[in-house]
Amino acid sequence: MGTESLLFAVAAVFLAAAVFMGYRFIRSPVWKQRQLQKAARMAAAGRVKEMIDYLEKNRNRKKVTCPLTNALVFYFIRSGETGKAEKIVEQAMQAGDTSGTALAQLAYIAQQQGHNETAEDYYRQAMQRDSELEGTMKVNLAGLFISMDKKLDEAEKLLEEALEMREGAGKSGVYLNLAMLHMKRKEYSRARASAVTSAELLPDTTITRMGKAQAFGLAARCSVKLNDGAEAKRLASKALKVLDDQPGTDKLKQELTAIIAEKQESDR
Repeated sequence: MGTESLLFAVAAVFLAAAVFMGYRFIRSPVWKQRQLQKAARMAAAGRVKEMIDYLEKNRNRKKVTCPLTNALVFYFIRSGETGKAEKIVEQAMQAGDTSGTALAQLAYIAQQQGHNETAEDYYRQAMQRDSELEGTMKVNLAGLFISMDKKLDEAEKLLEEALEMREGAGKSGVYLNLAMLHMKRKEYSRARASAVTSAELLPDTTITRMGKAQAFGLAARCSVKLNDGAEAKRLASKALKVLDDQPGTDKLKQELTAIIAEKQESDR
């Protein structure tokens, strides 16, 4: 996988996590926030099985809207175990969960399985079911269109609307999607500006550090496309500094290091 495709992929992963998990995290009761933080620390330390066991033990199995259930579903989706994620959502819906969150998770699952039309339908249903999810679903529906390289005008409209519905760090995922949209259109200057804005909106915390670095990395790749080697090196260096010793980031670090090395080679 090339540098651009890798950064595109990791940026998309960050988007799903930061936009969706961040939304539910902010609105969770304090004690649930602490449980999510504990689970996040386990994941960051590579203690995945322990994290899964912890979430299973403490979650409400009847509600996908339970932050811990939602986090577990999200993990299985991102790890490619969509069957396990789907089973959790279906069990909750059979128990009476008719929430927009359940529909949103079905959309994520369908998208990961490559059923894009089904995913689009679930995203739209989720927006209609729960107005509080509207901004998040607009971002993810736009992300779906961007990944498919279709309906880009609608994607841009959705993202512009989502920006009006978000504040502060909540805008980060929207700007990251805008960056990817502009990259699809080969508008690299606009893509870089959006990616940098996305990175700068995020605080430097354990949970957000990966996403912040990925956004800087995407901006660095845009600079390569603009033949701006000095800026590419600067942004890639910022991304590496943010990553520090974050586990599970070897591939991204290699890509960022390659960008820096390319600039150093051209300077000789």
